[in-house]
Amino acid sequence: MKTSLSALASALAVATPVQAQDASATSGWTPEIVVTGQRDGYDVPAAASATRVATPVEEIPQSIQSLTRQLIEDQELQNLTDALVNVSGVVPTSQAQAVLQPTLVRGFKVNYFVDGIPTYQLPEGAADPATLVFVDRIEVAKGPTATLYGGGAGAPLSGLVNLVSRDPSTAKLSARVGLRGGSFNTWGGDADINLPLGEAAAIRVAGMVESADSFIDFVTMDRFAVFPSLLVKLGPDTKLVVRGRYNKLEQTEYAGLPVELVRPNLVIDRNVFAGARNAPRTMVENKAVTGTLTHRFSDRVQAEVSVNRTLNTFDEWATFPYGRISGTVFNFGSARLPSDTQKTFVTGTITAKLGDGGFRQTLLAGVDFDRTDYYARLDFNTAWGTVDFARPLAAPVFGAAPAKFYDQTDRLKSIALFVQDQIGIGDRLDVTLGLRWTRLIVDSDLGLFGKTRNEASKVTPRVGATLRLVPGVSLFGGYSEGFQGVVGGAFYGLAPKPETSQAWEAGFKFTAPVKGLTGTAALYQVTRQNVLTAIPNTFFYSQDGEQRARGAELDLIYEPVPALSILFNYAYTDAKVTKATTIPVGDRLRAVPEHSARLAGRYRVQDGALKGLEAGAGVTIVSERELTLPNTTAIGGSTLMDAQASYDLGPVRLGLSVVNLLGSKAFAPYQYLGGAYVTPVQPRSAFVTLRAGF
Repeated sequence: MKTSLSALASALAVATPVQAQDASATSGWTPEIVVTGQRDGYDVPAAASATRVATPVEEIPQSIQSLTRQLIEDQELQNLTDALVNVSGVVPTSQAQAVLQPTLVRGFKVNYFVDGIPTYQLPEGAADPATLVFVDRIEVAKGPTATLYGGGAGAPLSGLVNLVSRDPSTAKLSARVGLRGGSFNTWGGDADINLPLGEAAAIRVAGMVESADSFIDFVTMDRFAVFPSLLVKLGPDTKLVVRGRYNKLEQTEYAGLPVELVRPNLVIDRNVFAGARNAPRTMVENKAVTGTLTHRFSDRVQAEVSVNRTLNTFDEWATFPYGRISGTVFNFGSARLPSDTQKTFVTGTITAKLGDGGFRQTLLAGVDFDRTDYYARLDFNTAWGTVDFARPLAAPVFGAAPAKFYDQTDRLKSIALFVQDQIGIGDRLDVTLGLRWTRLIVDSDLGLFGKTRNEASKVTPRVGATLRLVPGVSLFGGYSEGFQGVVGGAFYGLAPKPETSQAWEAGFKFTAPVKGLTGTAALYQVTRQNVLTAIPNTFFYSQDGEQRARGAELDLIYEPVPALSILFNYAYTDAKVTKATTIPVGDRLRAVPEHSARLAGRYRVQDGALKGLEAGAGVTIVSERELTLPNTTAIGGSTLMDAQASYDLGPVRLGLSVVNLLGSKAFAPYQYLGGAYVTPVQPRSAFVTLRAGF
């Protein structure tokens, strides 16, 4: 994960919880659903991120997509950026701009959750684990989800992304190791080892290390991560799972290219790095531990408590273009942004399954508590030097650290109570009702800029239903309201008010109306009020804006036989400003394409002399995207093709993956200081993997 300078603190608050319960939970009246990491296909029959209870996807009244371990391995996916293009309506943040540009779902930013635990993303991408080595599946829940998880700036107004870990198992000893190398001097390795300790305990450790250069001149990256976990069965009905997480990234900071240097004509080297080559590298370090205790009182009643402690250290160094002088010559600034985040999160739920036959209920009640302490400082020098993008060498040295501009201390607390009732009526109708009360307190101290307190309470409802029209086809619809707190209002020159939102969604779900076809088609609308809106040509913001996203999405998986898997998605997204006093109403939200689509497939030879050979390919298409808000200029769309192949030699598997197979020369939006910046897409690149396991 690369980062880009957070010169102005984004408005964030307490991220809220997604309780990703074990999808193998059983009930007295629902057949057991088991979701494991080693699947032969891409479809997942149940998910927990949308309802905090393991629920068949066809009964969940909203759009939810899961990316399985099989898909991750087939496409040789290394990080969330690569993975999330497989879900409609999602704009993944690139690894190069994760600080100022979060992942967008249906036009709005979303938070990451790890095993149901919210992350605090200030800066935006600091919580990204930068690897998928520990992931069993990625659940992307879109639509009305704020009732169970609302309250902070991480509240899922338009969706959420939850990473579900591969937990320890007492079943058997297993180990997998891999080596990876390829373009841009990329070298790395990973391992995943599961060790049973008798019938009542097991440990699992997954980890990776990688070092690489970049297609951007002088940019280098090193990353390391380890994810230990422990399972202890305290009795036939009680278990404890402890999960650890440590990841560290060091990478040269890249500030993107001013769009006027590439449009209407490219006048510089597209991969140029302009700035100080000797600047210290940006560093991100995450440490986290989560303990989850689950006790089953009976086949119908279960309680669960999770406690999480997360520490994040972030230290960003950069030189960046800060105003055009003439032609390809720009004034450059320098900056440093160190931050420290300490987060404690506790959640408890109790689930009861009532009734049988024609009328069934799954009742959920719970409480969440979140406390986050955040400190950041911005050191800023607007006149570090002058650089010509056409002749960046010899590069000026970074020199002395820039002077302190301001520092910020935030203390965020939230407590929430929530209830949910999932009602099954007969064999065709399922209704979901929910209610959440959240109390939020955000204290921000920005020194000379002043102090603010954002204190609010709100009750938010949710209602939804699914109706099976014919076998394999269900109609669904849902509505919810949400709100989220805002931090750092003093810096923006305002006393912050919580954002509010309303979201609805309706569509169809497909569960094998024809053999092997599953998916979702949805129409939706999400509206946000009290949106922080930049006042052009100033450092200040207003909070009188409204933004709305509406659109249509289609996600399909077709697996008619074990040898073939096909994934297709399409999204039409109309995301724009609907009310504002500082920018034009009707302006499109930045970086969000109106049209996007992906088609990917995988074929596996099942027998004969070539048994063990697999091949796949994908194509991702996005339309034009705005670079700034207010809209001043846009960058054209792109079509990128990828391909993969592997051959299973028994205990060893050899794989090849190619990025940008056709060598597209497109550019993509790049978020930096709110300006019109772009980055070249990754050029054609090839990587080889060698894996062994037992």
